[in-house]
Amino acid sequence: MPQENCKVKRIELVAYSRPHAERLTAAVDKKAAKEEVNYYLKVTVSALDREFVSAIEGAMGLRPDKPMVGRYWDYLETVVSRLMGSQLDAEALAKGQLARHLKAWVEPTLELIDNAKALELRQWVKVQRAVNSIHMALKQLFADLARQIQREGNGEQPAEEVTSASEALFFRAERVLYLPEAEAPTYTYQPRLKDVPQEPSPPLHPNAFDDTPLMLPLGTMDAKSHLMERECLRQGFNVLRTGKGVFTADKGDQRFYFKLSRSPLVSVDAIALCTHKEATREFLAPLGFPVPRGRMFPSGDHDNAMRYANLIGYPVVVKPATGVRGIGVVPNIRSDEELQSAFHVLESSKLGHDDFIVEKHIFGEDYRIMVIGGKVRAATLRAPASVTGDGKHTIAELILIKNRYRQNIPHLKSRPIVYTESTQYQLDKLGYTLHSVPPLGKRINLSGSCNLSQGGDSVNVHHEMHPSIIKVAEDAVKAVPGLDYCGIDFLIEDHRKPVGETDIGICELNAHAAIGTACYPMFGEPVNVPRQAIEAILHNQGMPLTPLDDSQVSVKMRVRGRVTGVGFRKWVSRHAQKGGLTGYVKNRDKRTVEAVLQGSLVAIASLATACIRGPSEALPTSVRVMHVKEPLHDGFTLIR
Repeated sequence: MPQENCKVKRIELVAYSRPHAERLTAAVDKKAAKEEVNYYLKVTVSALDREFVSAIEGAMGLRPDKPMVGRYWDYLETVVSRLMGSQLDAEALAKGQLARHLKAWVEPTLELIDNAKALELRQWVKVQRAVNSIHMALKQLFADLARQIQREGNGEQPAEEVTSASEALFFRAERVLYLPEAEAPTYTYQPRLKDVPQEPSPPLHPNAFDDTPLMLPLGTMDAKSHLMERECLRQGFNVLRTGKGVFTADKGDQRFYFKLSRSPLVSVDAIALCTHKEATREFLAPLGFPVPRGRMFPSGDHDNAMRYANLIGYPVVVKPATGVRGIGVVPNIRSDEELQSAFHVLESSKLGHDDFIVEKHIFGEDYRIMVIGGKVRAATLRAPASVTGDGKHTIAELILIKNRYRQNIPHLKSRPIVYTESTQYQLDKLGYTLHSVPPLGKRINLSGSCNLSQGGDSVNVHHEMHPSIIKVAEDAVKAVPGLDYCGIDFLIEDHRKPVGETDIGICELNAHAAIGTACYPMFGEPVNVPRQAIEAILHNQGMPLTPLDDSQVSVKMRVRGRVTGVGFRKWVSRHAQKGGLTGYVKNRDKRTVEAVLQGSLVAIASLATACIRGPSEALPTSVRVMHVKEPLHDGFTLIR
């Protein structure tokens, strides 16, 4: 059999969100069948003018009820990337003589070794166990492929093909890799004005940010507070953090207080007004601002809500009165039957027992416009979670592929597209299932909400927005006393057209809007909103701007609480080295860890914010970060 006729054509690699005892593939032996698995690998090989497929599951970087450890996933990605496209000697494959190939494929990476020292036997044992595990898995997988090819060559009946496990894999998946790589998802803006399609924009390709790996210490922590802290440090402020979302910044005799993205730019009265959607509507409507007609109803009052929907006329929107992150929102409801289904979606959400609003649906896209100091600083189109067909992959696979690209966006990394009641509702309306393969170019909406926490896309469009829309946004925020920072949510048919030619409506004012949306968008040019917010605070206080060099910052950090004897120094050292920082970490006393951190502002600020949480057994109570002038350190040292 010619060598060129035996080649690895496709690979599917899936890491599970937690270990599973139930297997989707046959186990190596009885012992392996009893073990939990946390990844799935399927390989397609071409030979004898046809394709042969084999799949296997294994365990690597295993933790109870936790996803695979990151460096093990990186290692698996490297292994399958080496494997992809390999030309195999068919005769050697049939005889199981792939030792040379296997050794090259499973060679451990530096990231897997993770700077292990020769005496750290536990670390070396883990590395060797991982290498042996994938070696055995590949050996079994290719032995199965060899048997299939042998049967085909002998004219025997082929074995039963690998059955599709796409739905089970979809619900198990934490990370995926398809080789050859699927095309990156794109976004094309093509609005409908008075139900007439407008000229489409050029397709936008997804962003990837260098900050993403530097912000890994944050994990799933909300980035609002962190981004504000980062910009305070950049302006030379010292910071005292006393909670995951709470910190104070001080410089000389000036001191500012922050909670998440709340800052001195917003008054308590403004926050109270903006928190309740019905109160916001009642405030803005008499002033002549465009707000949709609607009414609030107590939880469960579906009969009166349906009568009201018929009074104002379909289509309508249903949403919680004090909702956040798009939870329970169902737009474009066109009949009593759809409204009844929407009530079910609302009730099954986290806010299902709260008061809710029925309001007239305004056709158009959803926008978050950031107004700081009376001026629009950024405008982000928020599109519902969606996938675009390529004629090859199922909807389930397209979702997993898109989630892979969301991993490159700090603000979206912990906000993947997930399958919910709302997703099922949208697919049912379109007549699709997770197994459907949409045609090339067909966009499939997966959510009725445009909120990014529900898997929506963020597209920065400030440069395209018509000045008349910008003026409405600025005037609406100026109408609320004490509101110098606001994310105002609009529905707009076409943001490129003037008010009057395009329908617009104000949905809500958000006094503590997520500031990472425009800073780290999925598509379009990023806008550093937190930087502009901190600069506005300094301007209001008559303080000069004194930005530091982002690439070389030097701080001393003191963390108090239960931080000794719990692996805190090792945790800091590991993250500091991964972030390219220099300095040291040591125990200052029984309840204090001290560290000097030098290097990138992003890496330092991320680690400093994350220290309020620390490793799993720690219980920090405060983190103090102070700027210092100190000679540059050579590397990072853990002082014992």
